[in-house]
Amino acid sequence: MAEAIPRRRIPFWKGAGLLLGALVLGWGIAALAIHFVAERRWAAMKAEWQALLEEVRSRGQARAPLHGDPIDGNAWDDYAVALAEVRSLYDLESQAAPRYLKEAPQSNRKLVERVLARHPSMIESVRRAALRRQANLSLDWKEGALTLPSRHGSATVAPLAVCCSRFFAEEGRARDAAQLLLETCRFSADVDHVENLELPLEELREMLRTGALKGEDLSQLDRELELLDQEYPRRGHRAALELVALGAQFLKTGHSITVQLVGLRADPEEALWRYGFSAHLMKAEAFATIAAAVKQLKEADERPWRESRDLLRKLSAELAAHPNPIIQTAPEEVLASDLLHRGHRAQLRLLRLAAHFKATGEVLDLDDPFGGKLVRHLADDTLKVWSVGPEGTDHGGIGSYHFDPEVKDIVLEVRR
Repeated sequence: MAEAIPRRRIPFWKGAGLLLGALVLGWGIAALAIHFVAERRWAAMKAEWQALLEEVRSRGQARAPLHGDPIDGNAWDDYAVALAEVRSLYDLESQAAPRYLKEAPQSNRKLVERVLARHPSMIESVRRAALRRQANLSLDWKEGALTLPSRHGSATVAPLAVCCSRFFAEEGRARDAAQLLLETCRFSADVDHVENLELPLEELREMLRTGALKGEDLSQLDRELELLDQEYPRRGHRAALELVALGAQFLKTGHSITVQLVGLRADPEEALWRYGFSAHLMKAEAFATIAAAVKQLKEADERPWRESRDLLRKLSAELAAHPNPIIQTAPEEVLASDLLHRGHRAQLRLLRLAAHFKATGEVLDLDDPFGGKLVRHLADDTLKVWSVGPEGTDHGGIGSYHFDPEVKDIVLEVRR
C-alpha cells in the first residue's frame, strides 16, 4: 500500500499575500470599471450639454421688428451695450428710477434725468434692439464659466426706460411714450426677466385708461401687443438657461467636486463613496436627472396652471429627497415656478383686449394663462376684462391689474 503523501501547508504570509493581491486586483478591476462607466457618462453629459447650449442659442434667430422697418443685426449686441453701461452706474444712480416711480420725489426725478442724460446709450440700445432682424442669445464665457444676462442689469434698465417714457408723455409725445414701453417689454422678455414687465405694462394700462392714445396709435399698439404675446418667453426656456449654466460649471471644475457647490450650500464629500469616489459620475447623474426634470417643466408650460404647479411641487420633492447632494440642492438654482410668467402674460393679454376694443370696438376672445378664457363684460362703451389668476376661481372681476398671487382676479377696465 502506497504511503500517503502529506499535504503541504501554504505559509501564512504567502496566503495573506495572495489574498491581498486578489483584493488589490479586484479593487483595480472595480476602479477601472468605475472609471470606464464614469467617463462614458461624462462624455454623454458633455454631448447633451452641448446640444442644449446650441438649442438655447438658436432661440429667436429671426423675427419681425416691433414697428417700422427692420434693421440688420442682432438685438443682443445692443443689449450687451445697455447692460455694460449699467455696470458704470453708482448704486444711487441705479436705484434712482425705482425710487422715483415708487415715491416720485422731485430730488429723485432730477437724479433720473441726470442718469438718462449721462448714459443715453442704455435707452438708445433698447430702442434699436426692438427693430433688429435677429435676436440670438449671447452666452458669455468668463474664466471658463457661463454667465447669463444680469438680473440687476435688466432691473436697472427697465425702470429707467419707464421714467423716460413718462417724461415723453408729459411733453405730449404719447406715441413715443407707448413705443418705448413696448420696446422695454420686448427687452425684458428677450433677457428672460419677466418680472421687469410689470412696470411697462402698468404704465401702458394707465395710458389706455386715461385715453392718451387715439386713432392709429391705438391700432399700432394693438398690433405690437399681439406680436409681444406671440413671442412671449416661457419658464422652460429660463430653466434650460440655468441648466446650461450649471453644466458649464460642472465642465469647468472637472474632477473637483466641492468648489462649484459652495453656492449650492452642499458638501458632497460624504456621498462621494456612492459613486466610487468619481466626481464625474456624481455630476453626470446630477445633470441627467435635472435635465429630465427641466424637460418635463418645459412641456408643462403649455398645460393648465394647476397641472404645471403640481408638477413642480412633485419634481421639487423628488429631487430634494435624492441621495445625490447636487440634485438635492439644484432645484433652488434651476427649477422655478412659472407663476410670474403666467401672471404677466395675463396682464399683457388684458392689454391686448383693451387696446383692440378701443381701436375697433370689437372684443377679442383670448385664453387665460391660468386656465379657460379671459372673462369679458361689456356694458355700453365700457369693457371690463379679467383673469381668474392663480387661485383659478372667478370672483366676478374683484381684484386689480397689479399682479399679486394673493389678489383674487387680475382686472382691467377701459372706456372706448
